[in-house]
Amino acid sequence: MSKTVIINRPLTRSERSELDLLAEKGATIFTFSGGDLPGFAQRIALSPEEKKAVNYETMDEVLRFGDLKVDNRTVAESFSIDTASVWHYHKFRIYFAVRNLMYFLKPLTQRFCTFNDHIWFVSPEANPLRNVFPEVEFRFPLTKTNGRFNFGNLLGYLVLVKYRFLNYLFSSRKKAEYLLYLTEKYSTVMNKQTLKTEPGHHILEYLINELDDRFALLTEILMPKPKGKSDYSFSWKQYESSWKGHPKIFLEGFLISGLLKRKVRKSARLALQTVRQACPKVRQTGLSLIQQLALEVFESLDKSSSFYLHRYFSARSYFTGSGIKAVIAGDENSPLTKSILDAAKFCGIKIIGLQHGTMHDLHPAYVYTPNDAKNRIMPDLTLTWGRYWEEFLIEKGNYPKGSVSSVGQIRTDIIPVLAQVEKQKKARPDDKIVFASQPQRDPELRYQAAFDVFKAARKLPKAKLIVKLHPREFDDTEYYTAIAKDAGCTNFILDTTSDLYQLIASCDVLITCFSTVGTETVYFYKPLIILDHLSQDIQGYAAEGVAFQATDARSLTHILSGIFRGTLKVDRGRYDSFIQKYAFQIDGKVAERCIEAITSAE
Repeated sequence: MSKTVIINRPLTRSERSELDLLAEKGATIFTFSGGDLPGFAQRIALSPEEKKAVNYETMDEVLRFGDLKVDNRTVAESFSIDTASVWHYHKFRIYFAVRNLMYFLKPLTQRFCTFNDHIWFVSPEANPLRNVFPEVEFRFPLTKTNGRFNFGNLLGYLVLVKYRFLNYLFSSRKKAEYLLYLTEKYSTVMNKQTLKTEPGHHILEYLINELDDRFALLTEILMPKPKGKSDYSFSWKQYESSWKGHPKIFLEGFLISGLLKRKVRKSARLALQTVRQACPKVRQTGLSLIQQLALEVFESLDKSSSFYLHRYFSARSYFTGSGIKAVIAGDENSPLTKSILDAAKFCGIKIIGLQHGTMHDLHPAYVYTPNDAKNRIMPDLTLTWGRYWEEFLIEKGNYPKGSVSSVGQIRTDIIPVLAQVEKQKKARPDDKIVFASQPQRDPELRYQAAFDVFKAARKLPKAKLIVKLHPREFDDTEYYTAIAKDAGCTNFILDTTSDLYQLIASCDVLITCFSTVGTETVYFYKPLIILDHLSQDIQGYAAEGVAFQATDARSLTHILSGIFRGTLKVDRGRYDSFIQKYAFQIDGKVAERCIEAITSAE
């Protein structure tokens, strides 16, 4: 029988030669990838709608897998040690790994009844398929990608960790009632008092500013990648023992102490053995294809399981008898954070999560099952931005009622300050338009959006257009300058450095296509225009009544003129409803509400 070849990665020159020989012998060649491939290769792929179906099918199967019964226990319970839920440490990675594998497998299962005499040229990420499809001849890349070894970053990190460990051992510190956990990576944030930018935490900074002496910061520096591109960020502030006057507890201290404690090492080793021993029993259960892949990916993460269990038992040793009332964290469901929070939970300490991003039906970190709720996998209390997110966690995430409360988005606490400053400024002679650009995937729509904005601005000579380039467009000034020239527009500037919130606060109107910048514009009660050439209203701004919808340069010019004349105005009632739904209140008191909710949690 002739061979069937499936290609899902770039091929080397020798592999191309082999492919030519296989084709000469009658092999049928299919390929997912583009590029310089032979004309005799047949294309195979999923449509966008089919991919969407795979997304939901995979999520449903992954959730069912965790609830699958094995010897009167669920898989999630079988992969747990006390309050350390190893299954949930990996659920996020498993979902996305299996989803991507199903993008590959789905069209193959639709086309072929069997995979006998198949040769698959695939990337290393497809390794979990080997045990599921032993009949297939797999061809993985023979050469590994050579990345530059990050000697400087690693050396700096090791010196820093040594210092933090010694500081942990020998510094005396007042016992705190509450710990706020965060990874210590500094970004540029705006100081509420000076309105100048300075290093801080992009999500939690304004909360840290409001903490009192009952709180301490449990901080950690994430290790840089040994090879390749790394987002490791060093700051001398990582050596400091306090942040905004609040003492730091260096998490590296008790992690390294755990390595030196025989009891911690033994507990972590026995726990890992227990998890490993559960895997064969799970495999003997009738599993669907997606569930088989989920188990394969779970087992491939064995080293990560070992690391998370070490964190868990080291943290348990630290929290025992600590007298801490609660541990608070953003990104509370990521494995690095959750392994620490699970240890606190074992010691009877309350766990409080802070919403740090948007949630949706396909977000593995926030979609749980009733069994997960029964086993108290979620935090004891989760503080969300607004009513919409609160209802999402309860109705779709299966969070227990009473465990979720809306307080607002911490980052918005700067908005009332900026709005007040703008009120005190003298009136400007021109009308200020901000266009929040985006690197759209469709090059024609990207060009057309910019062209229409420049064309509209040209017809409003009293207006000043500021094009706020997306961070990923920092090198695209020539691109936008050329489009402005095509549109005949001269009353504009390109901005890559200003603070976004300051620009929104000072503008008269903001234009975007579908960016979440639109949401933040509503928080400022500023007029918002979505330039929507396909009339899709992707973010729902028009449907919510908080944006004017333009579809071309002509309608955009008409809307801008109406706003400047005062005939088109913000519907404050709709804005209020939108804010209450998604952000609770924009009153500068979100951090205060967070602290009140944390300290009053029973």
